[in-house]
Amino acid sequence: MISILLLIPWIIFGFKNPSKNFIGLNQTKKSLTLLLGIEIAFFLVLYLSLPEPASKIAGLQSFSWNYFMLYYAKGIVPTWLIGESINGNLGDKIDLNYQWIYLIVSLIMDYLILLIISPKIKILWNKKPAHNNV
Repeated sequence: MISILLLIPWIIFGFKNPSKNFIGLNQTKKSLTLLLGIEIAFFLVLYLSLPEPASKIAGLQSFSWNYFMLYYAKGIVPTWLIGESINGNLGDKIDLNYQWIYLIVSLIMDYLILLIISPKIKILWNKKPAHNNV
């Protein structure tokens, strides 16, 4: 939830600057670099505040267990759904050894959320299709 709330300034920026366009978003290179930096800092604070796991089984001291709903759902939920659908143990392996995948998935989710909420998309939806008169 908190990780999704981090996007609010970029959503507002996109609506206030619909003429900006960087990698398909109503953003600038500077605004997206700032988002990347904040996202990485947020992930590192969570990661570094996590206690060392007492066992090799994902559970009470794992990244996803501690930060699942309130802090980092946008990175954990898609990773968990995809990982568990591929292999039942893949979610546990990612949670124990490859937590950085949550950051990558979170950045992908940032892009998709900003793309979906982009004013440009709403303009495309409202555009009437051209009819060819033959």
